[in-house]
Amino acid sequence: MNINIYRKALAPEVSIARRITQLRRDIKVIRACAVALLIIAALATSVAGADVLAPTVVAATLALVLAPVARALERLGFQTGLAAVFAVVATVVCVTAGAFALAPDISNWLNDAPKIAQSIERKLRPLTRQIAAVESVSNRLAQAGVSGPEPVRSVPVSDGLMATAVRNAPAIVGKGVYVTVLTIFLLACRRRYTIQLILLPRTFQNRLRMARICRNVRSRVSGYLFTLSLINIGLAAVTALCFWLAGIDDAVLWGIAFGLLNFIPVIGPTTVIVLAAVVGLATAKTVLLGLVPPAILLALNTVEANLVQPWLLSRRIVISPVAIFLTVATLVWMWGPAASITAVPLLISVHTIALHVPNLRGLAMLLATDDRPAVKRNAGLRREPRRLWHRRSRLASS
Repeated sequence: MNINIYRKALAPEVSIARRITQLRRDIKVIRACAVALLIIAALATSVAGADVLAPTVVAATLALVLAPVARALERLGFQTGLAAVFAVVATVVCVTAGAFALAPDISNWLNDAPKIAQSIERKLRPLTRQIAAVESVSNRLAQAGVSGPEPVRSVPVSDGLMATAVRNAPAIVGKGVYVTVLTIFLLACRRRYTIQLILLPRTFQNRLRMARICRNVRSRVSGYLFTLSLINIGLAAVTALCFWLAGIDDAVLWGIAFGLLNFIPVIGPTTVIVLAAVVGLATAKTVLLGLVPPAILLALNTVEANLVQPWLLSRRIVISPVAIFLTVATLVWMWGPAASITAVPLLISVHTIALHVPNLRGLAMLLATDDRPAVKRNAGLRREPRRLWHRRSRLASS
């Protein structure tokens, strides 16, 4: 009797607990659906606003690359705005001078493109004959029971390369001016924006977390991009030297192309190696000589990716190669090939933020590599001296 009374007394509590459990489960489902809808909306917005978002992200990346240069100029006595203008203008002048210096070689390449295509077609002619024979047999079998004249096929005529370049020149120039001006403003106002981000939360604990996020994102992303720029400059010089020693034409152009495209993970170096193989097989007298350029590039890329980058960038990047490849593919799909250079900086920023936010630690684990000691070493969760944080808190509250 007493047991039945006790069970009847516990029945409402059990039902309430079940309802709470069901409610929590429904909240998790609703939250997951909301996150999925938010991701889809963000992707749709990114694709729709590609003309504005892609140059903006590229400008932010360039600002992070040039931040160490601007800080060095400020230490020499330059004002913040003047240092930003000098760093950006010097970079634009160097890029423009390099483009004008390489213009004759590029024009020669464009002029020789039909000859290279004819050489490739001539060397692949036996294979194309076999494919054509198989295709003709299949067409006869398919048209065995069909009578009547064959339909006339229309061949689309594409515009020339020069006409396409002239048509797209105003848009390219406009985006270049936008990226240049925005980079100058971001460099000149970086400290004020950092302080505003730190003061954005209301509590001291969240401000402390925001300060750590800003510090780690700035140090990791800027250090990574600046170090990678130096590595790619050295890679371009070594590639040009190796091609010159091997007697390959346009050694400087190949070196600059390999150094620039090395900013794009995986896809950039692979594209240059494949292009070198195609050009080498088309222009060389033998197959062995045609494989020399891609072999040199493959050897340099192996040394750079497995020795130089881990040695110099092991403390900067702990992102999984799978995440890098998927991000590069997504950015190329949304914004074009030029935006793929922002893949690793975006992943480093997201990974750093996720390390400091408790609810995003799972995302940080997904983005990181399997090297757990490296993840712990690069987590960036070091505590600074207490008096320094007291000084920052007094400045933030004043």
